[in-house]
Amino acid sequence: MRFLIVDDDESIHLYLQGILAPFAECDAAYSGEVAVDFFLQAHEEKRPYDVVFMDILMPEMDGHKTAELLRREEAKLGVAESEQFTLVMITSLVDNRNVSRAFFNTFASCYIVKPFDKEKVLDELQANMII
Repeated sequence: MRFLIVDDDESIHLYLQGILAPFAECDAAYSGEVAVDFFLQAHEEKRPYDVVFMDILMPEMDGHKTAELLRREEAKLGVAESEQFTLVMITSLVDNRNVSRAFFNTFASCYIVKPFDKEKVLDELQANMII
């Protein structure tokens, strides 16, 4: 498996990589723009990401916009629905608008609220059959 962690906070990358490394190769993108570049490169290499962990609050391009772009790129690439990446939103935002937008606009599989702990992350991933 291959995971992409998209967050502008290095401590989140380090924490999630520590949790997720036993399950998958983990790459870190610190902005939406870099995430799109990594995503396209992974497809060029024929090694697409299985799971993308996406923070919502990021400067320049937020997580919603980034996830929407990634979904559009999948469509352009002709990725079958069964082969699309699993989207996990990781954020401190818990309002209905952001939760709804994550699930309905970008087809997120789960929404993990910060601050989170190892058990919460692993429970959500297991509940969604990601690991």
